[in-house]
Amino acid sequence: MMKTYGEYISFWAVTDVLISKRVQLCDKRHKKHQLHLLSPAMSLGQITDTEQLLLSMMPPRKSWVSLSTKTRFRELEDGNRQRKAAAKCNWLAIKWTIKKDLASGAELSYLLRLKEFVGIIQKRVHEDHFAFDVPVLFPDVKDESSCRPLCKFESLEDSVILILANKYLTELFNDLFYEESLAFRSKRTYHGEENCVTAHHHAIVRMKEYRKQFDGKRLYVSECDLQKFYDTVSHSVVRKCYYGLLEKALKENLGLEFGEINRVFEAYLSCYSFPKNVYCKNVDKTFWEENKIDEKQRCFKWVDTKLLAKSHRGLMRLRIGVPQGGALSGLIANMVLNSVDWQVKRKMTDRDLYLRYCDDMIIISTSKARCQKLFSLYYKGTKKLKLVPHEPEKDLKFGQKTFWKGKSKDAYAWAMGRKDAAEWIGFVGYEMRRDGALRIRKKSFRKELDKQTKVVFEKTLDKIRNKKRVSNDSLLSSLESKLISMSVGKIAVWNAPFMESEMCWSAGFKELEMNPVLEKQLRELDRHRWMMLGAAKRRIEGNKKKETGVERKDLEQIEEDNKNPDVHGMIHSYYYQFAHDKD
Repeated sequence: MMKTYGEYISFWAVTDVLISKRVQLCDKRHKKHQLHLLSPAMSLGQITDTEQLLLSMMPPRKSWVSLSTKTRFRELEDGNRQRKAAAKCNWLAIKWTIKKDLASGAELSYLLRLKEFVGIIQKRVHEDHFAFDVPVLFPDVKDESSCRPLCKFESLEDSVILILANKYLTELFNDLFYEESLAFRSKRTYHGEENCVTAHHHAIVRMKEYRKQFDGKRLYVSECDLQKFYDTVSHSVVRKCYYGLLEKALKENLGLEFGEINRVFEAYLSCYSFPKNVYCKNVDKTFWEENKIDEKQRCFKWVDTKLLAKSHRGLMRLRIGVPQGGALSGLIANMVLNSVDWQVKRKMTDRDLYLRYCDDMIIISTSKARCQKLFSLYYKGTKKLKLVPHEPEKDLKFGQKTFWKGKSKDAYAWAMGRKDAAEWIGFVGYEMRRDGALRIRKKSFRKELDKQTKVVFEKTLDKIRNKKRVSNDSLLSSLESKLISMSVGKIAVWNAPFMESEMCWSAGFKELEMNPVLEKQLRELDRHRWMMLGAAKRRIEGNKKKETGVERKDLEQIEEDNKNPDVHGMIHSYYYQFAHDKD
């Protein structure tokens, strides 16, 4: 049986969250320090009051326990060992240090502050008039003409309470959610896999299995995307879904009281609304200047619906929207769409597949009529929840760019070599062809190319401003290492054949298998990375030639390296991570 939220917030529950935040701060400071070593222009920045408070409650770095070699490595199935990520090792070192210091009985100053902070958290959630501070808004550039409104709860107390509230409610509601709702779930048994935390990869696995099962059958696909879910979701709808789930959870937890968690949840909704906290910023020139946003991008776009026809005064009274980046917002997406999931599920047969990842969904069926029916259930269901789904495309242009621009599509055929059908379908960053071949979704592919450029120029060279404290070769070497780590992880020649990629781009696409289409994409990613390094070299050396990229002979060498797995440069390529001859 579940505990009450007040009981759930134990000393170690709060401490584990603080340890995770301390590890994140380690990573953040490490990255800044690496850039600071390259140039005095790359300032380490001041430690904020929140960061200082966090540091004061954690053991000093020099007192962390030393982890054994066995602890720092994990055994792989083939008998080899792989070093655990630095974040995981740091997390264990901090927790074991705290346990050691508690066991010693020493009245260490950081432990006293930690115990005091835990007491404050435990006391706050019992307050009758519990409230959160208004989250700080940060504009994140989305495209050439708009920004995405990201929010951050700067108070350490607020942040910890929200993270624990999210964990508590996710565990409480986990068994009530549709099995194939894959985002923001806690550990569960999923298709025979115990203690599984589902991710976008699992969606592709299900699609592969389904396609293989009905390989000789006609297949039809429907897709639906919601317009700005986090900015349009109604607070009244959220409350109705939340309390409905609580009523069901109570049947499995008779007598459990929800007073503390209800106050926290209500406070989360009360501290923010999109019209009041975001939309009004569109006319706040000071806000955009402080955040250094280009004039062309100074806009938080909203849905193009009748809602915009309301008067400004009426618009400002609407209680809609939840903070993007807030700990509870992902869970809210699952809570609201759960009722639609079950409506679709009840009308499905064993010849249908329905997957949802946050506010994106896909339906595959052997029957066009049934596919249309399931799509209609989902589409109408979201409208009843006062959400704004994209209108389905009426005239799909298969094989053309316009096909991919459509956000919602009613039932269409998925087949090879037909003018009235789509060969490729896309979901969660992947695209799958009817014959089972996988490639990177064009938007995800473009995003990685753009990230390469930003890492080299916007995040490094543009900030150095010709002030560097290292040699040109060292600076180029640093940029190359950063791009390699970002793309394929920290691998070396000796461990490349068995190393599992972690915390990198390749790990986000682990279901990919080599095929001619994918090979072309991966080679382009490798080529573009070297082009950026070539352009960086000319920038650093003061070469003002207009052409960009590397010399043709260098590109030819890259192609040759990709054919030879023994070449040192090969193991750091995108291509190598998915090549047939990696083993």
